[in-house]
Amino acid sequence: MTEAAAGAAASEEEVDVPYTEVDALQDHGISVADITKLKTAGVSTVEAVNSTTRNNLAKIKGFSEVKVEKIKEAASKIVVAGFLTGTEISRVREKVLPISTGSKSLDAILGGGFMTCSMSEIFGEFRCGKTQICHTMAVTCQVRL
Repeated sequence: MTEAAAGAAASEEEVDVPYTEVDALQDHGISVADITKLKTAGVSTVEAVNSTTRNNLAKIKGFSEVKVEKIKEAASKIVVAGFLTGTEISRVREKVLPISTGSKSLDAILGGGFMTCSMSEIFGEFRCGKTQICHTMAVTCQVRL
């Protein structure tokens, strides 16, 4: 298989993302106008709808309590929150990859770099390079995509 054919095959494969776009609510009776209002308010995934309180959703202009309840109900049908077994968590963790910091020594300390799908905290004294690492990682993440 040539490189071009391999690239085309890879682009045709469905990418497994850990979130569901808020547009999926349309399949459950939510209007496009309401979905646009959600996006404008910064709620762009179904998971975000589930985690946003009813009071905060009701603050969106044009959303009544009845409409908020309908949206919450549709979101809970799409993404069911619940218990995950250890096997399921293990499958999710298999997709976690290290992103190199650009420093072999720091990568060795971190076990290959900063891990995707996780949070890392950087702390230290004034002027020790915390911001530089953050800027480097911001660029590295974009280049990796």
